[in-house]
Amino acid sequence: MLGSKSAAAVAASLACLPCVVLGVHCKLIAKTSDHQTQYSTSVSIGTPPQHFDVIVDTGSSDFWVQGVECASCNAGPRFDASKSSTFVPDCQRGLCDYTISYGSGVSASRVGLDRLTLGSYLLADDMQFGVVYDEDMSITEVMQNSGIMGLGFQSMAAFTFPCAQDYIQTFALSLDPNNTYLSIDEILPQYANAPSLAWASLPVEETEGLYAYWMVGLPTATFGSMQLCGNSAARCQAVLDSGTGFMAVPSPGWIEVQAAMAEADCIGLGPAGPFACSSIDHLPTLTLTLGTYDGYVCTILPRMYSFPDGSDSYIVGLIESPLDVWILGGLFLQHYYVVFDKPAKQVRMTTTLAASTDNDSGVPPELVPVPIALTNQPSYFDQFYDEDVAARLLVLMVLALSVALLYSMVFQTGPRKYHWDRYETSDDILLTSLLERWPARTT
Repeated sequence: MLGSKSAAAVAASLACLPCVVLGVHCKLIAKTSDHQTQYSTSVSIGTPPQHFDVIVDTGSSDFWVQGVECASCNAGPRFDASKSSTFVPDCQRGLCDYTISYGSGVSASRVGLDRLTLGSYLLADDMQFGVVYDEDMSITEVMQNSGIMGLGFQSMAAFTFPCAQDYIQTFALSLDPNNTYLSIDEILPQYANAPSLAWASLPVEETEGLYAYWMVGLPTATFGSMQLCGNSAARCQAVLDSGTGFMAVPSPGWIEVQAAMAEADCIGLGPAGPFACSSIDHLPTLTLTLGTYDGYVCTILPRMYSFPDGSDSYIVGLIESPLDVWILGGLFLQHYYVVFDKPAKQVRMTTTLAASTDNDSGVPPELVPVPIALTNQPSYFDQFYDEDVAARLLVLMVLALSVALLYSMVFQTGPRKYHWDRYETSDDILLTSLLERWPARTT
């Protein structure tokens, strides 16, 4: 039997299996806490490598692991910078310590650079990451892993520059309970070799002019007969977030969800959900139309947004969103195979190929393409606003103003005469001319 360190090293090397030169498939580990499932992968940091399980989180952009100085962290592995010959402290803009807020708590880190490997796949020689020295008990109770690998866009990062997603241009997630994988620059063979699959291509939408979350349009959403988004209600947006276990609904749609749960005799486990139900037979179907200009209908049956909790009850994984957008977490993503494409700024998704054998969720309904009404599309400004174009225009405006200022300083030497100065000078000349022509009379 292998020793603990050797076993950990072997497990880490086998966790991610290269399939091509630039492609790799990493097995994900599912851990459940407080009814929510987190998905982690094995990484190695430093020289010699120190091994960790980190949450794969598409809803954040920073990468950090807990350090040996963290007394409040959980009992998992901790990074010791003094034992890595390749670790370099890295303070950005004079700051070495950063605090990040997540939905489950706050984490404080010191920033450094070191080698990062996913199994045998070297991701970066000088990956910037945080070494946690303190965190809230709330995040410790929820998080069952040694750190977080954020796969969101760079603009959302607090200290990771460049972030992991800059090294991983395209990745795919399979959160099917029997087939959990993170694929880098490659998709799983069973999906690549299934030409009959119906794929949805969804543009990533910006947040205040920046690409931050993996956020897609949600023009319409219904919960049974209740309209939560679109038509008479406002257009919505949805974040695909593998770091959140449940599906989160923002106000005012959340009020409608609470009313439906009360009508089905479900009990709220907190003011913001989730719910405990004795039966899901009378729960409504959640129907989401995803997309910006071309829509795809996702039919979320009650068995897809709930799961058994013992023999005689169910947990309905709907919670109130802390943001003004929907959050489609692991409970949603486990029914779909999703490809996150950074260069194309889009998400491609299809339904899972096979039903899980250890639950009764079955195969989800296929994605159905539908047109999106003009009233449910982004506004005219949102359609044509582009952060790169806006940045270039701003640079050109500043350059033009600078040239104009330089011209006035170089070519307009001497005192400038304003129009009132010119009028006064003209009047003096006219008066002098009149006096010379008609001398004043003397008495």
